[in-house]
Parts: sequence; structure tokens; C-alpha cells
Amino acid sequence: MKKIFTLLSILTVGSASFSQVVFQSDLSSWAAGDPTDWMGSATSITGANVVEQTAVSNYGLSDASLINTTASHVRFTTQNVTVVPGETYQIEMWVAASQGSLRTGFYDATNSVYTTYNTYFDMAVESAGNQVLLTQQVTVPATCTSGQFILSLHSTDPATAGSPFFIGIIVDSVAVSATTPTPPTVTSIYNIQYTADISGDSPENGNVVTTYGIVTGVIGFGADIDRFFIQDGNGPWTGIYVYDNTHPVTLGDSVSVTGTVSEYFGLTELSSVTDVTIVNSGNAQPTPAAINTGDAAQEQYECVLVQVTDALCNNQDAGFGQFIVNDGSGDRLIDDQIYQHVATLNNVYEITGVTFLSFGEVKIFPRIPADINILAYAGIEENNDFTIYPNPANDLLVLNVLPTALVQIYSISGSLVYEANGKTTLDISALEPGIYMVNVLQNETVSTQKLVVE
Repeated sequence: MKKIFTLLSILTVGSASFSQVVFQSDLSSWAAGDPTDWMGSATSITGANVVEQTAVSNYGLSDASLINTTASHVRFTTQNVTVVPGETYQIEMWVAASQGSLRTGFYDATNSVYTTYNTYFDMAVESAGNQVLLTQQVTVPATCTSGQFILSLHSTDPATAGSPFFIGIIVDSVAVSATTPTPPTVTSIYNIQYTADISGDSPENGNVVTTYGIVTGVIGFGADIDRFFIQDGNGPWTGIYVYDNTHPVTLGDSVSVTGTVSEYFGLTELSSVTDVTIVNSGNAQPTPAAINTGDAAQEQYECVLVQVTDALCNNQDAGFGQFIVNDGSGDRLIDDQIYQHVATLNNVYEITGVTFLSFGEVKIFPRIPADINILAYAGIEENNDFTIYPNPANDLLVLNVLPTALVQIYSISGSLVYEANGKTTLDISALEPGIYMVNVLQNETVSTQKLVVE
């Protein structure tokens, strides 16, 4: 990721917390010897004096060396940008030079006039050969809707200077943003989360929004620091994570949240939160979405309250207080960030919790003791007993048996109708309704139980 985006993220959390970025460039895109997002119609510097440099770039693949050894200024301008009439824009630029003068200005393309230039920076004083961040502001005329942002320069060192880094003025990255806050858009969690994009990124990514929901989980990191989940409605695309450290909330609070939609390593979240308002408290939780353990990683269930059932614990100690369950569709980590449960190998569980992408893996976060129910208990290490769940059954059958066990199912007439070795979850959907006998060979002995298939 280019460092210019770090600069832009700082812009969004400063005093103009809702600023709108209208132009950004790290001078990495060039065609026919010119940077593609520059060289607007108001440019007066020649293409020969705009030189691509790749050896010294810190903010992308390349940067631009601007050369003007004369005392008369030349203009290096952006392509036309749509602007708001009367708006003031902040220009931030990462530059380096050993000598020369640099300032900013604006060309009103709507009315074909130049506005007042800012004062010059003396680059020998400001930079002295080191890359620095310089900032100036320009105000757009009240009748202007389109224009070009200008870098004006003169008296640079010549192209015969000793090092490529000190040829002219090196421009490495430029960002232009409005200083007037953009009011947040009120939108639903569904509209924030729903996407058909394979990346899973929100269509509201980067926008400031106000949304609302019921608090479904709270990750506490101190008395007054909470990061939490909210959900609006039931089912897919209705939950979101709020990355906040100043607004304490409680499970069941109905809240409105204002913040910036952002993507953090594949997780859609609300960050740079400016307001959390508790509307009321004590609300019922949304109905958990019934899913398989393998489905929890689907984008539609990101940060949604879900429930898995008939999930066999196949690893009771997966590290950091976590354990793993599987209902036959795939392993799923159960995290202890909110509520910790000491799992037992081969227990069969029903688990409710919020899905969350953490350290590159999608996990389920139970929140309270009632979120973890044991459907069948283990015990096969002490004897040869085994349990069947559910019974009666009609689709999947979960057995807590040893990984080396041989499982055989016989019809009431004595015919072998199913056999599996080393399986704990069996697909019995092909069996006709009736009574069967399940034989399990483990620990060198055979145990038998009756099974009813509906």
C-alpha cells in the first residue's frame, strides 16, 4: 500500500474529520514521458523538465523531478478536478530539494482565470535535500465548479547537479481535500455490508456514515474502552464491527453510530468513530442465523450473530483459550475474547456467537454462558461407550467415537447398510426410515446402540 494512503487516513481523522479528498497522486502513473494525472491545460513547464525518477521514491513506484532554473515561475498542474464553488481546499505535498522556490495556486477552468497564488516556500530552508510535508490552502471562486490545482516553481538547481535526488524539486506525493466537513450519510448496516464484489469490500468504503443497531457483543479492553458489534435485523449482511475506544456500551443497547466505513485486512468496520448515542437499553438479541461451521467464513455472515449445532469438538486446546468444532462442513475456531469456555474433546456443542475475522481467520465469539450448550458428552477415553446425536435422525448423525473407530450400521433385518472408518459425522440421508443398529469397534471391543431414522 502506498504511503499516500497513510497521509489520507490522517486527513480524515484531523480537525476536518469528514474532509473529502478530491485529488491524490503518488506520481506512479506515466505515459509518453508525462505523469498521467498531471500536465493539465494550465501547465507551462515543458515535458522535458518533468522527469520520472524511480531510484528515490518513498510513496509509490516513482516521483517527478521538476526543473526550472530560471527566476520566472512555471506551472505544473493537475488535470481538471470537479470542485465545490466557494470551498477551501488543503493541498498537502511530500517534496524534497536542495534549492528553489515552490508555491501552490488554483486555475478556475470554469471561468478561465487564475486565482491568487500562495507565498513561496524556500526549499533550501524547508527541505535542504530531505523529504518534507508542505501544506497550503486555496479557495475556489464562488462561480467555479471545475479547475486545476497548481504547483508553481522557479530557481531550482540545474540538471547538471551531482545526485539525481537533487535535480530540481522532487514531488513524491500530493493530496487535495476539502476543509469543510462532509455531513455523514444515514444508512443501514445492510447497505454498508451488502456487496457482490469478490473482494468483499463495502460499497461505502471511505465514507462517513451514521447507522444503527442492537449491540450483540462487547470486547472490553478496560473500564472505559469497548469495541463492539451491532446488528440491525436478522440474517445475512446485518452485522458490523465498531472499532471504538471511547464509548462504553452494553449488550442489548440500541445505538446509533457515526464513523468512517473502512476495510481492515478484509474486515469491514466502522472506525474513526465520532459519536455513539444509546437510544435505549435492554433490547432482545437478534435471532441467530442457523449456519454450518463451514459457512461462517462467508462474507454475508461477517459480524452477524450465528448459531452452529451438532458441532463436535475435535481440538479442545487450539491455543490462546480457543477450541475447534466441526459439524461435518469444516472446522471453526471458537474464540474466548468475550466469553471463555473450557471445552472437552469429543463433546458435541450448540454454539451461538458473533462471527469475526481475527488474525486472518474467521472465528465465532460466544458472549455469555448461555451461548454454549453441550448436546452430547464425551467419555470414550474411560470406556467404550459412545453417544449418538440426534436420535431419531434423518440427515446427519454425530458420534463421539475415537478417530480410529470403525462404525457400521445394520438394518433391523441384519443387512449392513453403512460403514465408515474414522468418521464422527455421518451422512445418513440415503437411509430409509426405520430402526437400525449402530456397531462401533474401538478399543478392541464392539458396542451397539439402536438408531431411529425418520
